[in-house]
Amino acid sequence: MAEKISEISKKFHADKRGNCAMSVAYGYARATGKSEAEAVEAAEMFRAFGGGKAPNGACGALYAAKMMQPDHADAIEDFFKRGAQGFTKCAEIRPNKVIPCNRCVELAGEALDFLNG
Repeated sequence: MAEKISEISKKFHADKRGNCAMSVAYGYARATGKSEAEAVEAAEMFRAFGGGKAPNGACGALYAAKMMQPDHADAIEDFFKRGAQGFTKCAEIRPNKVIPCNRCVELAGEALDFLNG
């Protein structure tokens, strides 16, 4: 993998091209060889999951990462928790300024990068 999922995802989010969940889906798609169009399509599937709207109030970036690698969902969550002071829900992270949303995106991407070696 030339570019890291975390870097692609973080830039997509920083450029305000999509929410946290979309950013991770896009980064994963691009880093695993999908075209720009395919990656944007993958991101669009996660439009509804940003801003605390992922199932059970999970961080959207974390949710998307777990959906990209469902067989490793527990490992992804554990990795994410270490970087987010043990939190996984948007309502715990955002209002309390645990880490910025862009860092959540990067962290979720780092978990995927770690798995993809």
